Amino acid sequence: MMMTVQGRKPAISRAGWTFGRGHLPFPRDRELMWSVISDILDNHGGSVLVLAHHNADIDAVATSLILKWAFPWVRLGAFRSISQAGKKLLSYFGEEMEIDPSLDGVSLMIIIDSSSPMQVLEGDTSEWPRYHVIDHHPDHSHWGDGAYVDDSMGACVEIALQMAMLTNSPLTDDMAVTAIAGIIADTGKYRFARPVDLEVTSFLLSGSGISMEDVMLVIEGEEYFDASKKIAQLKAMRRLRFRKVADQVVAASRVNSFEAAACRVLLVAGADVAFVAAEKKDEIRVSARAKPHILRLGVHLGHFMERIGSATGNQGGGHDGAAGLNGSGDPDRVLMLCMEEMDALWREKMGIPPESGRSRSGRGSRKRENRR
Repeated sequence: MMMTVQGRKPAISRAGWTFGRGHLPFPRDRELMWSVISDILDNHGGSVLVLAHHNADIDAVATSLILKWAFPWVRLGAFRSISQAGKKLLSYFGEEMEIDPSLDGVSLMIIIDSSSPMQVLEGDTSEWPRYHVIDHHPDHSHWGDGAYVDDSMGACVEIALQMAMLTNSPLTDDMAVTAIAGIIADTGKYRFARPVDLEVTSFLLSGSGISMEDVMLVIEGEEYFDASKKIAQLKAMRRLRFRKVADQVVAASRVNSFEAAACRVLLVAGADVAFVAAEKKDEIRVSARAKPHILRLGVHLGHFMERIGSATGNQGGGHDGAAGLNGSGDPDRVLMLCMEEMDALWREKMGIPPESGRSRSGRGSRKRENRR
């Protein structure tokens, strides 16, 4: 399955690239990054596949695009699907990305923005072509020591920018727009941004001919007039269920699509943590979002959703304030488990005893959820 849209030629910026304060941060492991770059360059005449995770989001697509513009001979692919936001970014730049690309003839894979093998391919890794991993998630134990992981970065696209700079690729306006879009998306519109993310954004804005308005037009566009998105958000409110521990509220709901946007709506409506599930055919997707003060309690949604994934036979993970789960099963059961386990986790973090007749893990008699 291919997605192709008429493209436009990137505009070349006059700005150069520099490492250091106020610019791009130095690579965490320059030697390891160079080994990845050298391998891509050595396979110029071969077939190099840049592979993104299931339901590739804006950061995954942005990372793929930066690598494609730095190494024009690579192919871009995603496991199973591309998110609506990711498709929009591809469409804007007239680029294409293969869904479930064939590995026939692939001499090298660059796996990006993925914390585990289950997020990108099925089967034993020993049967895969040779590969490198580029990621920014803190838990990368599934990949071993050879992966290039920099969890100080708020978005994987920032690592791709460093690689582009080391190859002396020109900084283009399209690169700047794409990179900032990835940073905005993966930091929750800078809600969870670190100083380095703001420095990279400032460098890209000052070193190119773009503005933040240009970036927001790409990632938001006419979304406020998108009827299907508005309906999904309203349905999320109609199907809302929630429970309260002390002054904290965890909410859950179901939609047919736009689950990440629905999560944000629930947070704006008052939830401290939100879980929204979407079901399509035999696949379920659950998005999870949390407000910053919840993270200060010691809650990490990426680790939390990984545990939920393991408990339900699915794949979960992500960042501290934004995470997700992909797989199969009963979405209502998964949402119930998310709420119960978050209830138990909050009680543990805040030193509140578990409810009578109910275990810390959420099993036993169930608390009656509030429903809208």
